[in-house]
Amino acid sequence: MPPAPDLVIPKQPKLVPVSLSIAATDDDRQQILASLVRESSNTGLHLDTNKFRQCPSLESKQIFRNDLLRSLRELWNDTITELAFIELVKELESQGCAVLAGLINVGSFQALIEEFSKTMHEGGSHAFLHSFMNLADHPNFLRDREYNHAFVHPLLVALMAYMMGGPVRVTDVRGKDTHPISVNAQDNMLHIDNTPFREEYKVLVGWEKGLPKGPTGQNFTYLPGTHKGNRHIRLDENGRPWSTENESIFVTDDTIDKVFALQKKVTGEGPTVVEVSHPEQPISAVFIAGSLVHHRYRTPSGSSRSCIIAAFHLSADNPGSLLPDSGKFTDTECLSDFVFGYQNASSMLRFKQLLLKEASQIKSKISEIFSPLSDATLVKGKHLTLSGEALRSWRETVVNAPSTTAIKLGRNNFLYDARNSISKEQLVNKLAAVMGYDKHGLLDLILYQDGHEEARKPARKLIWTMKQKDLARNLGTWLPAIVGYKFRIDDVVEPELLRYKANTVANLVREELDAKETSDNNPDTQRYIMLHAFDQLLVDLGESVTRCEKVETYIVTNLFLFWTINQVLPMLKWSARTEAILNAVVFLRAYIASVLMVEQIQT
Repeated sequence: MPPAPDLVIPKQPKLVPVSLSIAATDDDRQQILASLVRESSNTGLHLDTNKFRQCPSLESKQIFRNDLLRSLRELWNDTITELAFIELVKELESQGCAVLAGLINVGSFQALIEEFSKTMHEGGSHAFLHSFMNLADHPNFLRDREYNHAFVHPLLVALMAYMMGGPVRVTDVRGKDTHPISVNAQDNMLHIDNTPFREEYKVLVGWEKGLPKGPTGQNFTYLPGTHKGNRHIRLDENGRPWSTENESIFVTDDTIDKVFALQKKVTGEGPTVVEVSHPEQPISAVFIAGSLVHHRYRTPSGSSRSCIIAAFHLSADNPGSLLPDSGKFTDTECLSDFVFGYQNASSMLRFKQLLLKEASQIKSKISEIFSPLSDATLVKGKHLTLSGEALRSWRETVVNAPSTTAIKLGRNNFLYDARNSISKEQLVNKLAAVMGYDKHGLLDLILYQDGHEEARKPARKLIWTMKQKDLARNLGTWLPAIVGYKFRIDDVVEPELLRYKANTVANLVREELDAKETSDNNPDTQRYIMLHAFDQLLVDLGESVTRCEKVETYIVTNLFLFWTINQVLPMLKWSARTEAILNAVVFLRAYIASVLMVEQIQT
C-alpha cells in the first residue's frame, strides 16, 4: 500500500487581543454623547444677507456684459442668435438653472462614456454612496476635445461669464457613478454649494450609466428662484461675517418651509420643485450652485446615473489653475484648455480673445438648440415640476432618508465585538468597512468671508476618494494603537481639547510650509499646495469639532482629523512626526470609542 499522505493542517491566523466595547451604562453613554452636541446653526434663506456676497458691482457686471454681447453681436451678425442667447440667459437668471440636452452628438458622447467608465473603473472610490473620482487627476480626459464640450462648451462658458460679469475658470471637476439608494449623506442632501460670500456656477452632465441617454433615476433636482436669496450669516466678536456648511443644508420640515417661503416671496409661486428627468438625451445643466437650493434626488428606484460636475469661479476672485501642468497651456489657442489652466485678475483680454474665437461655434450651437429639427434642445424647468404624490414623496425622502450611520448599522457593519481576540486581518477589515461609511457622514466646516477655506479642498477630496482597500492598507500601521488597548469613556475626548491638538499638528505642518517658502523661490508647487491644504483642513476640522450638532458629526470629524494626519505625515520632518502620530492616536481612539458607544446604545 502506498504511504498515507501527510495531513496538511491549515495555518490558523494569529490572533491579537482587542477590547472593542466600552464598559458603561447606557445612561453614562447617553450623557457623554449628549455633552458633545452644540446647537448653533440657523438654517434658512434670506434676501438681506445678499449684501455679504462679494462679487463685481452691478455697474461692473453690466459693463462686461455689454462689451461681451457687443463683440459677439458683431461676429454673429444675426439678431435671431442674439435674441436666443438672451433667452438662455433669462432662463438661467430667472430659474437659477438652464438645462441643455444633446449638447454634443451621440457618437462623441459614446466616446465620453467609454473613457469615463474606464477611468472610473480604475480610479473611482467605489464606496457605498457612490463611486467618486477627482477628474483633475485625469487631465487627458478633461482635455479630450472629442467630448469635453459636454461640460466646457464655449456656449456654457459664455453664459456663465455673462452672468458672473467676468472671465471664469474651472476650479473643480469630479465624476460620480450613483446607484439607486435613499440616503442623507454628505454632498447628497438638499443644499446650496460652496459659500455665501462668493458666486459659484456649475455644469452638471448627467446620463444613465453606460448609455448615451438621459438619467432615469438619481436625478438632479432644484428649487427655481431660490438663488435670489442667501444663507444665514453669523458675525464674530469683531463683527466679521462667517457661516457654516450646516447652514446651507435643508433636511427638516421647518427648513424646507423656510425655503419655500423665500421662493414664494421671490417668484410669487410655489412650492416648486423641478426634477430634471429627460430620458431621451444626456443633459448638461448649468446652474448657480452657490445660491440655488438643489440636490441629487437619491431613491431606491430608477436606474444608476453617471455624472460629471464642473465648478466655475470668477478668475479674479479665485486665481489659480485646476491642473498642475497649466504652464504648458498659458499661450493656448483653445478656450477649453484655458479655463482648465492658470488665470487671475489679468486674464480678461486673453479670455475674451479665446471666447470670441469660438463665436461661430456658439452661434451654431444656439441655432441647433432652437431648431425643431435638431437633437439639441433647451429643457424648460416648468415642464418638469413635481406635484401631488410625487412632490409629497420627494419631501418625505428629503426629510426622512436614512443617515449613513443608519445604513451602516442596517447592513451589519459594526465595530463592536464581544470577543477578546481576533485576527489582525479581521480587525483591519472591520475598521475599514465602518470607516468606509463614516467618511461620507456629515461634516460642518466653517466658511470664511475671504474664502480662504478654498485651500482645504484638495486635502478633503484626498480622503473622500480613498478606497476601502486604501483604508485597510494604511490602517495596518496604526494597529499598535488599538491592539491590546482597552477603550474607555475617557477616549471620547472633549471637543476643546481636540481643537487644541488639531492646531498643534497644524502648527507642525505650518513649520514645514515656512521652511519650504524660505528655501523655494517658487512655492506654488503641488507639494506646497497640499501642505497648505492639510494645514487649513486641520485648523477648520479643529474649529468645527467644538460645535457639532450631532454625534455623527463628532465621529466623522475625528475620523477626518485622523486621516488628515495620516496623509500629511510623510511630508513632515522626522522630528515632527512623533508628536503628529501621538495626536493622530488620540483622534483615532476618540473616533473608535464614540462609534462603539453609539453602537452599544442602539443594539
